[in-house]
Amino acid sequence: MKTIHSYIFFLLLPLLFVSCDRDGNIITLSDVQEGELLASASNVVLSNETAGALMLSLTWNTDSLKITHSDKYGISETAMTNTLQLDTLQSFANPKESIETGVSKSFTGSALNSLVLSMGLKPGKATTIYARLKSSIGANMKLLYSNVVSFTVTPYDVISFLYMPGDVSGGWNNYTTKLCSPSSNGEYEGYVAATQWANFKFCTEPNNTTAIYYGSLPNSLYTLDSSSSQWNIWFDEGGYFLVKANTNTMTWSKTAISSFCITGEFNGWSLTANPMTYNSVNKVWTVTCNISTVLYGIQIIANQDWNFKYGDNNNNGVLTLGGSNIVIASPGTYTITMDLSKPEKYTYTIK
Repeated sequence: MKTIHSYIFFLLLPLLFVSCDRDGNIITLSDVQEGELLASASNVVLSNETAGALMLSLTWNTDSLKITHSDKYGISETAMTNTLQLDTLQSFANPKESIETGVSKSFTGSALNSLVLSMGLKPGKATTIYARLKSSIGANMKLLYSNVVSFTVTPYDVISFLYMPGDVSGGWNNYTTKLCSPSSNGEYEGYVAATQWANFKFCTEPNNTTAIYYGSLPNSLYTLDSSSSQWNIWFDEGGYFLVKANTNTMTWSKTAISSFCITGEFNGWSLTANPMTYNSVNKVWTVTCNISTVLYGIQIIANQDWNFKYGDNNNNGVLTLGGSNIVIASPGTYTITMDLSKPEKYTYTIK
């Protein structure tokens, strides 16, 4: 890949000194040498396949600032602090910073992907990143900056899915039912409605050619097996379930959902007074209730279990397990609809 070579020379820092002691020793700072920042690539395209690969290195040759007689005066010999700055703006108005003790910084695909997503980059879109090194000698000294290098990065969406072809999806070539791993760490979950003895398998892609298939280990229903001797997986009971799968431990589990209820101050925080009803056609849960008191908001509770409650941390219609109370603007009769059919984002509406 193309290597960016950009050069800048720091101005020589005049030698500093303080008053002499009786031995005539003078504390001095050596000159700052030239600094050069280099990037190993000009265009980085990230994907799940490159997550563990080394995708970008930034290197520099800025020398450390040296202080004479450091042992006598208790001053660190290395006074310079180097901070790597990355920003989407060439002005470095709001940079991501990391203090560096070496002369290089390397990024794997996953590390770089996490970093640029935190900077606001959009998956699948190439965006220019600017980098420079900020060097600080002390609080009362002028900051020094290296040259600026730039490169484009195209991040990927870290969300991944396990699809469930078979009876629960309406056929072995149907992939509508799926579980989600928000961080692609091998841990998946989703809500599934299934009849008793419904057969299925998990697979990594919505096709039967490139996907990895997981069935059950023969005679061990909840142990996943990716070998050619795998069995189908099935539900030994019918109902509505929270299904979890872990491709690291090669296991899966299901939790039967007996109820979802709306609770709040309006019903004395009851776990049974306002149950929701499941609509199997639209795959949503609904309830209509008179919310007369709105001070503390409401929660959605599964299985009458306070450890199994859903709230909204950002007041944006997205449910989070253990999230903050859902805000109700004013007293009134409301229809609350909850959609758990998309495992990447559990949502609700209030009308």
